[in-house]
Amino acid sequence: MRATGNTTSKITLLLGSALCAMAAPAFADEAETADDVVIVVKGQPAGENVQTYAGSVAALSEADLEARQFTTISSLTQAFANVSLDEIGTFKGVANFAIRGLGVNSSIPSIDPAVGLYVDGVYMGVNAGSVFDALDVSRIDVLRGPQGVVFGRNTTGGAVLVQTADPEFDGWSGQARVGFEGPIDSGRGSPLGTARLVVSGPVSDTFAVRLGALHTTDGGYFRNALTGAPVGGYDNTVLRAGLAWRPTADFKVTIKGEWNRSDGDGAPTHNNGQNARDSFSLSINEPGYHHSRSKFVSARAEYDAGDGVLTNVFGWRKYDLSTRNDIDSSPVTIFHSDTRTKQEQVSNDLYYTQSIGAFDLTLGSYLFHQSVGYEEVRYLAATQYGGGRMKHDQAEVYGQAAAELAKGLKLTAGLRWSHEAKQAFVTYVRPRTACSAVDATCPVSGTNSLAPTENNGFTHKASWNSLSPSVRLGWEAAEGAFLWGGWSRGRRSGGYNLRITQPAAFEQVAATLGSPAYQPERVDSFELGAKWQTGDGRLAVQATLFQSEVANMQREINVPSATSGLAQSIFNTADARIRGGELEVVARPIEGLSLTASVGHIDARYTAVKFDINSDGVINAADLLVDLPRAPRWTWGLGGSYRAGIGEKAAITLRADFQHRSRFAYTDNNWGWNSASDRLDASVTLDLGEPAIRLTVFGRNLLDQVQFGGDTQLPFAGGAFSDGNNRPYDPRPAAGTFSPLAKGRTLGLEAAMDF
Repeated sequence: MRATGNTTSKITLLLGSALCAMAAPAFADEAETADDVVIVVKGQPAGENVQTYAGSVAALSEADLEARQFTTISSLTQAFANVSLDEIGTFKGVANFAIRGLGVNSSIPSIDPAVGLYVDGVYMGVNAGSVFDALDVSRIDVLRGPQGVVFGRNTTGGAVLVQTADPEFDGWSGQARVGFEGPIDSGRGSPLGTARLVVSGPVSDTFAVRLGALHTTDGGYFRNALTGAPVGGYDNTVLRAGLAWRPTADFKVTIKGEWNRSDGDGAPTHNNGQNARDSFSLSINEPGYHHSRSKFVSARAEYDAGDGVLTNVFGWRKYDLSTRNDIDSSPVTIFHSDTRTKQEQVSNDLYYTQSIGAFDLTLGSYLFHQSVGYEEVRYLAATQYGGGRMKHDQAEVYGQAAAELAKGLKLTAGLRWSHEAKQAFVTYVRPRTACSAVDATCPVSGTNSLAPTENNGFTHKASWNSLSPSVRLGWEAAEGAFLWGGWSRGRRSGGYNLRITQPAAFEQVAATLGSPAYQPERVDSFELGAKWQTGDGRLAVQATLFQSEVANMQREINVPSATSGLAQSIFNTADARIRGGELEVVARPIEGLSLTASVGHIDARYTAVKFDINSDGVINAADLLVDLPRAPRWTWGLGGSYRAGIGEKAAITLRADFQHRSRFAYTDNNWGWNSASDRLDASVTLDLGEPAIRLTVFGRNLLDQVQFGGDTQLPFAGGAFSDGNNRPYDPRPAAGTFSPLAKGRTLGLEAAMDF
């Protein structure tokens, strides 16, 4: 599209802002080899480098993150083979991560993830609030496959480990960064500006501190065709503080705290019945809002006893979110919705690691408690109220042992026992007298005063015990060559749906199953892998094959509903088989040049069905033929960077990353879906050397690909692009859709300085 005069003025402002700003620290002159990159995974007493870790892992260092202009975890959504780190878009900051075809497609906070997110070793109990602007992240590790032994439940797809920077004892230092980016195509909204500052250093021989602040103002990337105003804007402020106490050489305590506040618009929601599917057009009469508050504390204590290391990781988090959205995604009022979420969690992970010759041992225990409240008001023909509260407790013990059977040959085996209990207080989302489920003023027993034949809801408690084993064998066959294989079992928690809109249908299924709770999902994964790199580290290859057997697969079934707008039910719908592989290559043929290539393949199939998955009204063999949601068949990418010196101190770096992701289903019946995506990001960086200032010009999604956080069908709000029929992968829905948009093409500048 041709840039308008308004766009030209924005670019001028963009350039001017960057010239007044300061940039991020420079890369090291030589890239790290696989032997240099250490992933910090429990069960490995001294850490484990990527080359000899018996598992499929992708690691991004602080330099890697800065090179990608990292802002949120979702900005890395297509950075890894067979990994999608998407934000759902319904509510700001809600993660919908998926690895190897195992993930979630829901904003309901009571649904547990299939990909566990750990920040500074602390498990995040809900998906909500996970993908706001990140501050002072030092590394991210993505572990593919079940991680049930050392990380526990809800890691059936894998785990994302986020590590923030620790306070430094080696003198005072800091970093300042200012960035500005925005749309450059006509018909789009307003730019985004962000600034961050971090300082760290010792205050005595035994104490060090780290302080950081970030503020982002986004004017709203999209433009509302109804009003002409930008849509999708927000203000996000993050404050972080860290304190490290090191009274002796063998004892250290690190405490970190974060406060996060975000206020802005509701979902930038596109309607595929009223707008072309491949456009960024939207027209809504309710811009909505979100108000998010988060407090997070982690405390890590480590004691080196000589023979082993005792580690304790404590975490506490409190999260509050309120939203309003235009669910009908149209310029008339048909279906709007308010929601409120409250969550508080506390956890403690205590483990001991010891190396005895060729034998490594880990023993640990884990406690977790959280309370979750969720409520919803649906403004339809009759206003509907409901939601629920849930208490969640876990107690676990685990152990892992690794023994060197022969030179270079190591066997690792582990087992985790888990007890989990949940108690729910649920009010069906139905027309009723105004009430608050979060504040416990909604009835959970008796009958609905507006519909005397309908129950108000229910209370119920359930508990589950389980074992999660793992066995892996690794062999360093030659210098630089490592082969590994293994089997692991993971489980995704059972639980309750706090957004029940079809009471009669739900109660019928619950009576048949004997419980209103859906049951845990079990995944058995079998993997084979090989890793190889040259002695000088100029070429490295990692390849993995996997097959996962999924039993009691949990799915959220989304279907249009004339009475509730859309019905979202959570059941154990099927068993499935998922197989595939990843191949990743890094090459450094000459000094300053780094090339990457990756390819991932997923072949996902249902093997047995227990529910009408394809929404044709019957359960039969046809249900086996639909695609599993969030399982793109192919993901592949190419990347490269080249750094060249300019004079004695300065340097310029050119970087480009291209990632392809195949078309994939969003809803279980495949009516909702995302098109194939070709994402191109690029940057040019000028590093002045001395002073340590760097200026970067960058572009995101330069091919302007349209992607949705979700794609849910509605029974109304159709338009010129509707055809009256819902079919798998049909670009023309039966009526309207609720399809929150991800940003398209942006151009930006970032500048920063180390001091």
